[in-house]
Amino acid sequence: NIATTGDAILPRVGALVETPALYNYMRGRDNLRAVAALFGPVDERRLDAVLELVGMQGRQRDRVHTYSLGMKQRLGVAMALMNDPELLVLDEPANGLDPAGIVEMRDLMRRLAAAGKTVFISSHVLGEVQQICSRVAIINQGQLVREATVEELTRVQGTFVVTVDRASAALELIQMQEWGAEARLEPTGVLLSPSPNARGSGLNAFLAESGFIPDAIYPMQETLEQVFLRLTGNATGEVR
Repeated sequence: NIATTGDAILPRVGALVETPALYNYMRGRDNLRAVAALFGPVDERRLDAVLELVGMQGRQRDRVHTYSLGMKQRLGVAMALMNDPELLVLDEPANGLDPAGIVEMRDLMRRLAAAGKTVFISSHVLGEVQQICSRVAIINQGQLVREATVEELTRVQGTFVVTVDRASAALELIQMQEWGAEARLEPTGVLLSPSPNARGSGLNAFLAESGFIPDAIYPMQETLEQVFLRLTGNATGEVR
Protein backbone atom coordinates (compact mmCIF):
# COMPACT_ATOMS: atom_id res chain seq x y z
CA ASN A 1 0.00 0.00 0.00
CA ILE A 2 1.73 3.14 -1.25
CA ALA A 3 -0.25 5.34 1.14
CA THR A 4 1.17 3.60 4.20
CA THR A 5 4.51 2.22 2.98
CA GLY A 6 5.52 4.77 0.35
CA ASP A 7 8.76 5.72 2.08
CA ALA A 8 9.95 2.11 1.86
CA ILE A 9 8.52 1.23 -1.54
CA LEU A 10 9.00 4.27 -3.78
CA PRO A 11 12.82 4.28 -3.62
CA ARG A 12 12.64 0.79 -5.20
CA VAL A 13 10.59 2.08 -8.16
CA GLY A 14 11.59 4.10 -11.22
CA ALA A 15 9.07 5.63 -13.63
CA LEU A 16 8.80 7.43 -16.96
CA VAL A 17 5.37 8.83 -17.84
CA GLU A 18 5.14 9.38 -21.60
CA THR A 19 7.63 12.15 -22.57
CA PRO A 20 10.54 12.90 -20.19
CA ALA A 21 10.99 16.47 -18.93
CA LEU A 22 14.46 17.48 -20.11
CA TYR A 23 16.60 20.61 -20.16
CA ASN A 24 17.15 20.92 -23.92
CA TYR A 25 19.99 23.43 -23.58
CA MET A 26 21.98 21.09 -21.32
CA ARG A 27 24.04 18.07 -22.24
CA GLY A 28 22.58 14.62 -21.75
CA ARG A 29 24.95 13.75 -18.92
CA ASP A 30 24.19 17.02 -17.14
CA ASN A 31 20.46 16.27 -17.31
CA LEU A 32 21.16 12.94 -15.71
CA ARG A 33 23.41 14.54 -13.09
CA ALA A 34 20.63 16.98 -12.13
CA VAL A 35 18.27 14.09 -11.44
CA ALA A 36 20.94 12.12 -9.59
CA ALA A 37 21.51 15.07 -7.25
CA LEU A 38 17.96 14.62 -5.93
CA PHE A 39 19.05 11.31 -4.37
CA GLY A 40 22.16 12.73 -2.68
CA PRO A 41 25.82 12.99 -3.70
CA VAL A 42 26.26 12.23 -7.41
CA ASP A 43 28.14 9.01 -8.16
CA GLU A 44 29.80 9.49 -11.56
CA ARG A 45 30.27 5.74 -11.87
CA ARG A 46 26.50 5.28 -11.61
CA LEU A 47 26.02 7.86 -14.36
CA ASP A 48 28.43 5.89 -16.56
CA ALA A 49 26.66 2.60 -15.82
CA VAL A 50 23.18 3.93 -16.61
CA LEU A 51 24.29 5.70 -19.78
CA GLU A 52 25.91 2.48 -20.98
CA LEU A 53 22.78 0.48 -20.15
CA VAL A 54 20.57 2.70 -22.30
CA GLY A 55 23.17 3.00 -25.06
CA MET A 56 23.71 6.77 -24.70
CA GLN A 57 27.37 6.95 -23.67
CA GLY A 58 28.37 8.07 -27.16
CA ARG A 59 26.00 11.09 -27.09
CA GLN A 60 26.18 12.04 -23.42
CA ARG A 61 28.24 15.22 -24.08
CA ASP A 62 25.84 16.52 -26.75
CA ARG A 63 23.11 18.99 -25.92
CA VAL A 64 19.65 17.47 -25.68
CA HIS A 65 18.17 19.70 -28.39
CA THR A 66 20.29 17.72 -30.90
CA TYR A 67 18.73 14.38 -29.81
CA SER A 68 16.13 12.45 -31.74
CA LEU A 69 12.88 11.63 -29.92
CA GLY A 70 14.12 8.07 -29.41
CA MET A 71 17.32 9.34 -27.74
CA LYS A 72 15.29 11.59 -25.46
CA GLN A 73 13.15 8.62 -24.47
CA ARG A 74 16.26 6.59 -23.68
CA LEU A 75 17.66 9.44 -21.59
CA GLY A 76 14.33 9.56 -19.74
CA VAL A 77 14.64 5.84 -19.01
CA ALA A 78 18.19 6.46 -17.76
CA MET A 79 16.79 9.03 -15.31
CA ALA A 80 14.25 6.49 -14.07
CA LEU A 81 17.10 4.02 -13.51
CA MET A 82 19.31 6.33 -11.45
CA ASN A 83 18.19 4.90 -8.11
CA ASP A 84 18.73 1.33 -9.43
CA PRO A 85 15.05 0.38 -9.00
CA GLU A 86 13.74 -3.16 -8.81
CA LEU A 87 10.62 -2.12 -10.74
CA LEU A 88 10.60 0.19 -13.75
CA VAL A 89 7.20 1.63 -14.76
CA LEU A 90 6.97 3.00 -18.32
CA ASP A 91 3.86 4.69 -19.71
CA GLU A 92 3.62 4.55 -23.53
CA PRO A 93 7.42 4.30 -24.03
CA ALA A 94 7.06 4.10 -27.84
CA ASN A 95 4.67 7.05 -28.05
CA GLY A 96 5.54 9.35 -30.96
CA LEU A 97 8.62 7.40 -32.02
CA ASP A 98 9.49 6.70 -35.64
CA PRO A 99 10.17 3.07 -36.67
CA ALA A 100 13.88 3.34 -35.81
CA GLY A 101 13.07 4.82 -32.41
CA ILE A 102 10.54 2.06 -31.70
CA VAL A 103 13.18 -0.58 -32.46
CA GLU A 104 15.64 1.22 -30.16
CA MET A 105 13.10 1.31 -27.32
CA ARG A 106 12.16 -2.34 -27.87
CA ASP A 107 15.81 -3.41 -27.67
CA LEU A 108 16.30 -1.30 -24.55
CA MET A 109 13.36 -2.96 -22.79
CA ARG A 110 14.85 -6.36 -23.54
CA ARG A 111 18.26 -5.31 -22.22
CA LEU A 112 16.71 -4.04 -19.00
CA ALA A 113 14.82 -7.30 -18.50
CA ALA A 114 18.00 -9.26 -19.20
CA ALA A 115 19.76 -7.13 -16.56
CA GLY A 116 17.25 -8.35 -13.97
CA LYS A 117 14.78 -5.45 -13.91
CA THR A 118 11.04 -5.95 -13.77
CA VAL A 119 9.65 -3.67 -16.47
CA PHE A 120 5.96 -2.71 -16.31
CA ILE A 121 4.71 -1.14 -19.54
CA SER A 122 1.36 0.57 -20.06
CA SER A 123 0.59 0.91 -23.76
CA HIS A 124 -2.07 0.95 -26.46
CA VAL A 125 0.45 -0.12 -29.12
CA LEU A 126 -0.47 -3.78 -28.90
CA GLY A 127 1.90 -4.97 -31.63
CA GLU A 128 4.82 -3.67 -29.57
CA VAL A 129 3.42 -5.18 -26.38
CA GLN A 130 3.19 -8.56 -28.12
CA GLN A 131 6.83 -8.35 -29.22
CA ILE A 132 8.28 -7.09 -25.93
CA CYS A 133 6.29 -8.46 -23.01
CA SER A 134 6.30 -11.90 -21.44
CA ARG A 135 3.02 -11.38 -19.53
CA VAL A 136 0.05 -9.16 -20.32
CA ALA A 137 -2.83 -7.81 -18.24
CA ILE A 138 -5.85 -6.49 -20.13
CA ILE A 139 -7.85 -3.79 -18.36
CA ASN A 140 -11.28 -2.61 -19.48
CA GLN A 141 -12.94 0.39 -17.82
CA GLY A 142 -10.79 -0.02 -14.72
CA GLN A 143 -11.40 -3.74 -14.33
CA LEU A 144 -8.85 -6.51 -14.87
CA VAL A 145 -10.25 -8.73 -17.62
CA ARG A 146 -7.44 -11.24 -18.11
CA GLU A 147 -3.81 -11.71 -17.11
CA ALA A 148 -1.61 -14.39 -18.71
CA THR A 149 1.48 -14.96 -20.80
CA VAL A 150 1.43 -13.64 -24.35
CA GLU A 151 1.54 -17.22 -25.66
CA GLU A 152 -1.46 -18.25 -23.54
CA LEU A 153 -3.46 -15.24 -24.68
CA THR A 154 -2.75 -15.50 -28.40
CA ARG A 155 -2.90 -19.26 -28.95
CA VAL A 156 -6.24 -20.50 -30.31
CA GLN A 157 -6.68 -23.73 -28.39
CA GLY A 158 -7.11 -26.82 -30.54
CA THR A 159 -6.93 -25.16 -33.97
CA PHE A 160 -4.01 -25.62 -36.35
CA VAL A 161 -2.84 -23.81 -39.46
CA VAL A 162 -2.04 -26.29 -42.26
CA THR A 163 -0.23 -25.65 -45.53
CA VAL A 164 -0.93 -28.52 -47.89
CA ASP A 165 -1.40 -29.22 -51.59
CA ARG A 166 -5.00 -29.81 -52.72
CA ALA A 167 -6.23 -27.96 -49.65
CA SER A 168 -9.89 -27.99 -50.81
CA ALA A 169 -9.89 -31.78 -51.11
CA ALA A 170 -8.18 -32.11 -47.72
CA LEU A 171 -10.85 -29.83 -46.22
CA GLU A 172 -13.67 -32.01 -47.59
CA LEU A 173 -12.09 -35.08 -46.03
CA ILE A 174 -11.57 -33.40 -42.66
CA GLN A 175 -15.13 -32.05 -42.53
CA MET A 176 -16.41 -35.61 -42.97
CA GLN A 177 -14.79 -36.55 -39.65
CA GLU A 178 -16.64 -36.11 -36.36
CA TRP A 179 -13.85 -33.93 -34.98
CA GLY A 180 -13.39 -31.84 -38.15
CA ALA A 181 -16.73 -30.08 -38.66
CA GLU A 182 -15.30 -26.64 -37.85
CA ALA A 183 -12.40 -26.85 -40.31
CA ARG A 184 -12.30 -24.11 -42.92
CA LEU A 185 -10.21 -22.78 -45.79
CA GLU A 186 -8.82 -19.26 -45.56
CA PRO A 187 -8.74 -16.92 -48.61
CA THR A 188 -4.94 -17.22 -48.50
CA GLY A 189 -5.24 -20.95 -49.21
CA VAL A 190 -4.20 -22.22 -45.80
CA LEU A 191 -6.36 -24.71 -43.96
CA LEU A 192 -7.57 -24.11 -40.40
CA SER A 193 -8.48 -27.35 -38.72
CA PRO A 194 -8.98 -29.13 -35.39
CA SER A 195 -7.05 -32.32 -34.75
CA PRO A 196 -8.32 -35.80 -33.89
CA ASN A 197 -6.20 -35.79 -30.73
CA ALA A 198 -5.95 -32.00 -30.13
CA ARG A 199 -2.27 -32.14 -31.17
CA GLY A 200 -0.50 -31.24 -34.38
CA SER A 201 0.98 -34.72 -34.62
CA GLY A 202 -2.47 -36.30 -34.78
CA LEU A 203 -3.60 -34.03 -37.60
CA ASN A 204 -0.34 -34.58 -39.45
CA ALA A 205 -0.69 -38.37 -39.20
CA PHE A 206 -4.31 -38.28 -40.37
CA LEU A 207 -3.53 -36.16 -43.43
CA ALA A 208 -0.40 -38.11 -44.37
CA GLU A 209 -2.23 -41.45 -44.12
CA SER A 210 -4.98 -40.00 -46.34
CA GLY A 211 -2.52 -38.94 -49.03
CA PHE A 212 -2.26 -35.26 -48.07
CA ILE A 213 1.28 -34.68 -46.81
CA PRO A 214 1.42 -31.24 -45.11
CA ASP A 215 4.21 -28.78 -45.84
CA ALA A 216 3.66 -27.18 -42.43
CA ILE A 217 1.41 -27.50 -39.36
CA TYR A 218 1.50 -25.09 -36.42
CA PRO A 219 -0.92 -23.88 -33.74
CA MET A 220 -3.18 -21.02 -34.81
CA GLN A 221 -2.56 -17.72 -33.02
CA GLU A 222 -4.47 -14.46 -32.75
CA THR A 223 -2.79 -11.09 -32.59
CA LEU A 224 -2.88 -9.40 -29.19
CA GLU A 225 -5.11 -6.75 -30.75
CA GLN A 226 -7.65 -9.42 -31.73
CA VAL A 227 -7.52 -10.87 -28.21
CA PHE A 228 -7.98 -7.43 -26.67
CA LEU A 229 -11.01 -6.60 -28.81
CA ARG A 230 -12.57 -10.00 -28.17
CA LEU A 231 -12.12 -9.83 -24.39
CA THR A 232 -13.32 -6.23 -24.08
CA GLY A 233 -16.19 -6.54 -26.52
CA ASN A 234 -14.59 -3.88 -28.74
CA ALA A 235 -14.85 -1.42 -25.86
CA THR A 236 -12.34 1.27 -25.07
CA GLY A 237 -9.68 -0.01 -22.72
CA GLU A 238 -5.98 -0.35 -22.26
CA VAL A 239 -3.44 -3.10 -21.95
CA ARG A 240 -0.67 -3.37 -19.37
